[in-house]
Amino acid sequence: MTVSTSATVDFVAHDPARDEALLVMVEDRTWGESGALLPDLQAKFNLYLGYVTTGQLQEGYPDLGIKPVHIQLRSVEPPGPRELEFLRIVAKKHLGPKGIRLSFRVIGDSRETEVKI
Repeated sequence: MTVSTSATVDFVAHDPARDEALLVMVEDRTWGESGALLPDLQAKFNLYLGYVTTGQLQEGYPDLGIKPVHIQLRSVEPPGPRELEFLRIVAKKHLGPKGIRLSFRVIGDSRETEVKI
């Protein structure tokens, strides 16, 4: 499952270090320079936000549904400038006000970059 599959949450896990519900979306394509993947990314974020706000996370994972939520984008390369701007907007307007943390991480790299609002 990847960002191109906008009808599915890729992974749900518990992050014991932060005691968060971790929802991971995976992008296995390169970002490119034109922003061509932004519509797929937007659709995927809409799905994840709906999954959290409509109670589906709570229903499917009762123990995680009560924890703070962290959405993480994992991709084969760091997001480009267009994708970073999109992530900032999503974090500021949609996730941050709901207390949802957003980060990204390059697959194979253990470093996480939090998207600041």
